[in-house]
Amino acid sequence: MKISELLKTGSLEIWHHKMRSFLSFFAISIGVISILYSLILIYSMSYRTKKALEIAGPGKMTVQMQGDGGSVTINENEPVDMITLEDSLAIRKEFTRLYMVSPSLKKYVRISHGKFNIRQAVEGINTQWRRRGWIYNLKGRFINQYDVDNFERVCVIIKDGGWIKKPKWMKIYSWRDKFQEYIKHNEVLGSTIQLGDNLYTVVGILEEPVLEKNPKTFLSVSGGWSAKIFVPITTAQRFLSGWSYSGDGIESIDIDTGGEKTITSYKKKIEKFIQSRHSGKLRFEIKDYRELIKEQLADKARDMYTVLIIGIIAIMAGGIGIMNVTLATVYSRIKEIGIRRAIGATRTNIMAQFMVEATFLGFIGGIVGVFVGIVGIQYLASKGNTDMMMVQWWMPFLSVLAAMLTGFFASIYPAWNASKLDPVEALKYE
Repeated sequence: MKISELLKTGSLEIWHHKMRSFLSFFAISIGVISILYSLILIYSMSYRTKKALEIAGPGKMTVQMQGDGGSVTINENEPVDMITLEDSLAIRKEFTRLYMVSPSLKKYVRISHGKFNIRQAVEGINTQWRRRGWIYNLKGRFINQYDVDNFERVCVIIKDGGWIKKPKWMKIYSWRDKFQEYIKHNEVLGSTIQLGDNLYTVVGILEEPVLEKNPKTFLSVSGGWSAKIFVPITTAQRFLSGWSYSGDGIESIDIDTGGEKTITSYKKKIEKFIQSRHSGKLRFEIKDYRELIKEQLADKARDMYTVLIIGIIAIMAGGIGIMNVTLATVYSRIKEIGIRRAIGATRTNIMAQFMVEATFLGFIGGIVGVFVGIVGIQYLASKGNTDMMMVQWWMPFLSVLAAMLTGFFASIYPAWNASKLDPVEALKYE
């Protein structure tokens, strides 16, 4: 029997037993929806992680104080050293092959520009800050070495990219970033802004990509409050008055070894080097950026696997349903099987007939599941779920293929039973 004839026979059988067929491919459809959703999440997580690592750099690690920072003590009589700017300069001098050594100092200060007044985080950095994580369109200029060496009172401001299409949940979200709203509606480049007790010149604006395309929105491992204003780190230490986690020291030192293979060796060397500088009085830790990402991905992965397991269970339930339907079909068509065997059909022909019918039933369930899934995905995307914007052409095909394979494998046992029937006994069956 030709494939076309088998499909025609299968279609008629499905049509004559609508309710039984519907219940079978309904479970398959639920499984396909879950699998399609899981595929999108897996692809999105993989893509965004890759982009985040590309921007962050392959050999990034961070030197920071253990715990929350601040005035940490080993005991009441022995104060602990803080990480200092001199530590970062010494690391740069000792390990000349490092791609980046970028110290950071954050302070929370009062900001004034005209009548606008707000408290905001300000971060002191050096020129190497821009070597990794650069996703910006720069207007004006960035902080240069002259600014760092001469304690210049200049600053650079990050301007959020906003949304291409603002999600609906934003309409009911009451909190607004007043500083960013002010920056978007006022020209501050080249003007003077007050940070704490001193005036600073805004020499540059860093425009971020739109949020849907900003890889930094997927993985944020900095912790604490994120700064949108940057000044030379030497200026921040000398002139910037405000509260800081790091006390009299600096908050952290971001280091990039230039390659993933060199992280482990440099981590040990830098750890020993810093310990020797502070005679064991500095309670610090060096965190591998990859480890920080793994911690964040663990929560995302748990949600993804939960949905995937639900999909697998649903599609297995659909497979069991198809098996039951196929078994029922076999017993209702025993005489037909006997007639076909009597006129020359082989056991393989009989098996093929039922397996094609079941695979076709899985195909219908897959198509329905993909259609419903795509509608749901478009709805979630319209609500601002950026993961749902990453549907790839191969995902629906893979989902339908999973449904068809489920139908195929679920039909093997019933089809095999049908092929084993004795033609003479089958013809006598009433």
